[in-house]
Amino acid sequence: MSEIYLIRHGQASFGEEVYDKLSPTGIRQARVLAQHLAHLNPSFDMVYCGTMERQRMTAKEVLGSFEKNGNSLPQPRMLNAFDEYDSHAVWNIQIPQMLKEDPSLSKDLDRVYTDRKAFQRLFEAVMTRWISGAHDPPEGPRWHEFTKGVREGLRKIMKNHGPKKKLAVFTSGGPISAAVQTALELSDEKTMGVSWQIMNASITRFKYSANGVALAGFNDVTHLELEKDKNLLTYR
Repeated sequence: MSEIYLIRHGQASFGEEVYDKLSPTGIRQARVLAQHLAHLNPSFDMVYCGTMERQRMTAKEVLGSFEKNGNSLPQPRMLNAFDEYDSHAVWNIQIPQMLKEDPSLSKDLDRVYTDRKAFQRLFEAVMTRWISGAHDPPEGPRWHEFTKGVREGLRKIMKNHGPKKKLAVFTSGGPISAAVQTALELSDEKTMGVSWQIMNASITRFKYSANGVALAGFNDVTHLELEKDKNLLTYR
């Protein structure tokens, strides 16, 4: 069987003017991840990456670490199938209607950039509403289109590579959860629940063959835990 490592990017810059870049913590996470993978030396046959800056920065750290250790990896091929969904657009579409339905949500809305728990409560409510598909506007991201795109991306790279191959994909929590959904045939609600558990700079592994794809390892952050610094264990 062949194997795919789906690797989540390091922490992005939450609350900053430009979100799509690694935070200082995200850079540390990416470097720890890079050293870990270089030490394992898994000899990836091909590397893929979403088009987002935080994904590409994480991939760059890993490739650089391999080179420092006298090894090399193929330059990443970018596929937008592994980009994260546009949560900003989802938020802007869903929030106004949610506030009409429940004005008390405004209390959490006022604290989203200063209180992570308030943000998480509201974010989970927004995402749950979105994935139902019952509130899709004429224009804007759609959950089922997003997961379909991830499945098509996976099929594409699996088809492009033969048996006994090892692939790396630098991506985000949304595509990883959609891949887990494919392997385990999860509902949309459980898939979104999975996405909230996926940590920054984590590794989720799949094995695949002509018969399908199977989950082999989920959300591994042992490399971060070994640093004994709780600041490295982040979800956002």
